[in-house]
Order: sequence, then structure tokens, then C-alpha cells
Amino acid sequence: MNNKSLEYDGFLSINEFAKLVDMTVPALRHYDEVGVLLPAKRGTGAENNYRFYSTMQITIIKMIRVLTEIGVPLKTIKELEADRTPEKMIKLLSENKNRISAEIGFLHEVVLVIDTYLESVKEQMNQKYLFKKCQKKR
Repeated sequence: MNNKSLEYDGFLSINEFAKLVDMTVPALRHYDEVGVLLPAKRGTGAENNYRFYSTMQITIIKMIRVLTEIGVPLKTIKELEADRTPEKMIKLLSENKNRISAEIGFLHEVVLVIDTYLESVKEQMNQKYLFKKCQKKR
């Protein structure tokens, strides 16, 4: 047994949990403040408001990270957590998948335009080089 009191055995401190899920402590505190991910347990007493997390919350934090990384606002995630159903999750994920697919298509088009422009600039540079080389030979 370590220095933790028996009351918190089986729970991870906010620092331990942050390291485990590769997040910052301020991010976890923010998630707690906005109500997206509440600690599984809090310290007791006026001087101890420590946050403790359960390993069972790892799946939840992974879902939150994916949703935030694809642009889902924390407010929407909080609403989903309050009343999550498979249908709502499917709808949210499908909408975001469609949005991301459209963005990928647009970015692919942008890459094609850039490639075309690059080839055009390179061709112009080669023509200028050849023109200058021909002028020097005269």
C-alpha cells in the first residue's frame, strides 16, 4: 500500500490519470469545470478538493478526445453525455464523418490545384533558363 489513504484506493490522482491518458492536468480540470468529465471521486474536507479518476473513465476520455479533435463542441459532448443513446451517437458520428469526408474531398482538390500550379511555375522557370542559355550562346 502506498501513501494514499484507504478511501482513495483504486482511484488515480488527477496527475496519474493525466499521464495515463496523455492529457494535461489543466485540460482535465477544464473538463470538470464545464461538466464534460467529472472526477469519479473528490477528496473530502475543506482543504482537500482533490480530483480522483477511475480507470473505467479512460474509455470516456478517449471518446471526448476524438469528438473534440473532429470539432465537436464541449457543450454538445456534455449534452450527449447527459442523454446518450446509440441513435444520438450514430447521428453525431455520421454527421461528423460526412463533414470530414467533404473536407477531405475539398483538400484533395486543393492539392491538385497546387500541384498544377507548381508544375506550371517549374515549367516557366525551365523555359526562362533555356532562353537565357540560348542567348548566352549567341
